[in-house]
Amino acid sequence: MNGHTALLLLTLLLLASLAGGALAAQDDNRAAVVVDYGDGQTATRCVAFAEPEISGYEALSRSGLVVESEVQAGGAAVCRIDGVGCATDDCFCACRGGGECRYWSYWQQRDGAWQYATVGAAQNRVSHGAVEGWTWGLGSVTEATPPPDVTFAEVCQGEVVATADAPAANGPPVD
Repeated sequence: MNGHTALLLLTLLLLASLAGGALAAQDDNRAAVVVDYGDGQTATRCVAFAEPEISGYEALSRSGLVVESEVQAGGAAVCRIDGVGCATDDCFCACRGGGECRYWSYWQQRDGAWQYATVGAAQNRVSHGAVEGWTWGLGSVTEATPPPDVTFAEVCQGEVVATADAPAANGPPVD
């Protein structure tokens, strides 16, 4: 091996190690996912991701919880999380007859307070430090119950439970 070849190989190895370090640093992005099942039970997950941002739907799908969704005109509707909710062939089974409606409401925490999502989870962009919430219960845009108050630090201080680009158990990767 001549000197030019050795120098080229050394340069390539150095560049590869620098690129690997940059990619590893990107895994530091985290989002908290809070799920209120409407029966007093709550699940929280810290989702790690390499991308600068992911959708709210991707955060839920990567949480390790079993998510079932249905594609509709406005995007994907979350029908069930961990078996709570409606079947995908009748996603709004608990919203009939013009009376009370029970469904999965979607929330984001802003400045420490829950806000009902103004866009669907597939359209909402989630970046490092976000707190995403889902609640199964009675409601509408103006009357739904938010998830319990938890902070990003409370959810993401320990183990990160999801890092892979995992699809939902039953539903499309949407965005």
